[in-house]
Amino acid sequence: MAYLARRLALGALTLWLITLAAFLLLRIAPGDAVTAAVARAPGEGGLAAADIDQLRKELGLDRSWPVQYFDWLSDAARLDPGRSLATDRSVWDEIRPRLAVTAELALFALASMVMVGLAGGLVAARFEGSLPDGLIRGIAFLALSVPTFWLALVLVVAVASWTGHFLALGYEPFSSSPGANLRAVLPAAVVLAIRPSAVLLRVVRNSTLEAAASQYFLMARSKGLSRQIALAKHAFRSAMLPATTVIGAQAVFMLGGAVLIEQVFGLPGMGRLLVDAVLSRDFPVVESLVLVFGVTAIGVNLLVDFAYFRLDPRLRVGA
Repeated sequence: MAYLARRLALGALTLWLITLAAFLLLRIAPGDAVTAAVARAPGEGGLAAADIDQLRKELGLDRSWPVQYFDWLSDAARLDPGRSLATDRSVWDEIRPRLAVTAELALFALASMVMVGLAGGLVAARFEGSLPDGLIRGIAFLALSVPTFWLALVLVVAVASWTGHFLALGYEPFSSSPGANLRAVLPAAVVLAIRPSAVLLRVVRNSTLEAAASQYFLMARSKGLSRQIALAKHAFRSAMLPATTVIGAQAVFMLGGAVLIEQVFGLPGMGRLLVDAVLSRDFPVVESLVLVFGVTAIGVNLLVDFAYFRLDPRLRVGA
């Protein structure tokens, strides 16, 4: 278990560095919640400097950076990251409803990526050098070449032009309207999964073909197993090691992509909240969102490490 303990310690250190970087970048950037609020309300532009200083003092922005950082970090460790500077609501009250939207989007996108990537890679490996293999690889190459943000915009515009239905409107929670919810989330999830699916497909195909050229695979064939069965029983297991790494890496990539996709499709998720909070210089909300994204990314990487630990006996022997 020493291997997993080392990975856990590295994850904790990485999370601390993420919180520190987010805090410093926000403070280095020009402006704060007070100046952002004044800019959004032109009628407030006549506030005297003393009034602005008083507002900063009420919001705790006049304190030194180390004090602000350690106060926020200690509050976050108690799962109480404070109140939003823009709305004066609890930060968790701001994040909680958005978390469900982003989680639903990410789960649909992840499921789409795994199904398309694994199935496409295995089919391409099964028909190596044939028309299906060339067609699948061509589609994967095209998917890797098209920016996700541009594809999302084209899809929204095309659907609106052809059907008169605007995809970026009409989000409803699944509990209140499953049909409206899926109509809003599924197109966004499919677009978000296109590029990661292509990456996974290429890795699965190449890893499967590499395993099919190994000694143990040829020995399995010599014992009378068909190529399909040998691929399924032996080559696919070896291909799962690099595929697991790709799934974890692309899952983290999709967290970042969700920020753009939620903006295009009008989904009220954490990505959209992050953009709004950055624009309003709402430090506690931004820092808390970065912390949530960081915990999720590190958790995914730890799950990948655990999967490697289970799939690769060499790690267990080394541990």
